[in-house]
Amino acid sequence: MSQASYFSLPPLKESRLSHIFVHVGGIPRPIDKFQIVYMQSEVNYTRLFLKNGKSYLESKTLKHFNEVLGNVDFVRIHKSYLINAKHIVTMTPDNVLLLNGEELPISRRKRRALKKDNALTKFWGN
Repeated sequence: MSQASYFSLPPLKESRLSHIFVHVGGIPRPIDKFQIVYMQSEVNYTRLFLKNGKSYLESKTLKHFNEVLGNVDFVRIHKSYLINAKHIVTMTPDNVLLLNGEELPISRRKRRALKKDNALTKFWGN
């Protein structure tokens, strides 16, 4: 696992941002946002989990990433998780199953809003 730092980018209303830059070994590297499977809060840091199995610890909050990436491609399912909707396999009232096999919890507070989200309707299982 690599330690990385985030380049500050202005928040966008819609998710037109295609890359996030992280420092890997002191060198800024672009990461395609669609390579990000999910993000997990670690107090004032956020860990990004990528499709290739790598993860990066960023010195920004999950709230910051939620604002920067918009609400089109990424979905907040819990106070600790922001997931890439392109990687969802199925959703139950309690969990989300992702393409990489990870199963993440859905908070009770987010459940109702997620069920009403038309873009996510196709993922709801029984």
